[in-house]
Amino acid sequence: MRVAILSDIHGNFLALEAVLADISSAGPFDQIVVAGDLAWAGPRPAEVVDRVINLGATVIQGNTDAFFNAKPDEAPDGKEASRFAVHLAWMREQLGRERVAYLRKLPFSHRIAPSAEPGHDLLIVHANPHDMERAIPPRASEAELDELLLEGGQAPSWRALAFGHVHTPFTRTWRDRLLVNVASAGLPMDGDHRAAYAILTWDGDAGSGGAWRAEHRRVMYRQAIVAHEMRTGGLPRGKHFAERLMSASYGGLD
Repeated sequence: MRVAILSDIHGNFLALEAVLADISSAGPFDQIVVAGDLAWAGPRPAEVVDRVINLGATVIQGNTDAFFNAKPDEAPDGKEASRFAVHLAWMREQLGRERVAYLRKLPFSHRIAPSAEPGHDLLIVHANPHDMERAIPPRASEAELDELLLEGGQAPSWRALAFGHVHTPFTRTWRDRLLVNVASAGLPMDGDHRAAYAILTWDGDAGSGGAWRAEHRRVMYRQAIVAHEMRTGGLPRGKHFAERLMSASYGGLD
């Protein structure tokens, strides 16, 4: 079984198209999954949402997709109220009612069972298995991971966890389980301008010692064009987001 997972497109249509072209060339895949944050902070949110819908992939909700459940005066934690209200109004105008409704109703997670035997599932979430806000940092301690990932103090039922939210790709092992940050297709922040996604492959079954393996992939696209769109297309704080895009350095998203 092969699964392509992309996340955090953030309204970057050119990056999305580049990733989908690479997925097509690397295929076939049993499933394609989009792990949230489709539109927020990007210059072409409506085109991204339409492309994702037409793709027929499994799509889950990210924290910025859930922003559309908020009222303009209900800024999420860490967001400046007036900036949030302006950005939300612009995004709603660009997306229209039907696309906003689509983002608001996306599911929280997606689980893939590669084997009839229990205990080998791949769980795909946006940030972590319990909420869409708390990040899993690349260098989190074992104790921090225990706090985020244990289920009632017990080891989780899944064997591999794929997620985005933090725009930095990494793979690590925790309690004999695979953790894969597929990072960001549209706003990478690890110093590499190329769009990021990941391929997860189940290499067998329980009887033959099967396991999930991860491959991180990077894809070139013309990010300078997107930065220009951010600056000139009416996106609130477009200059700020263009600078983030071109620096590919982590500084947070408003």
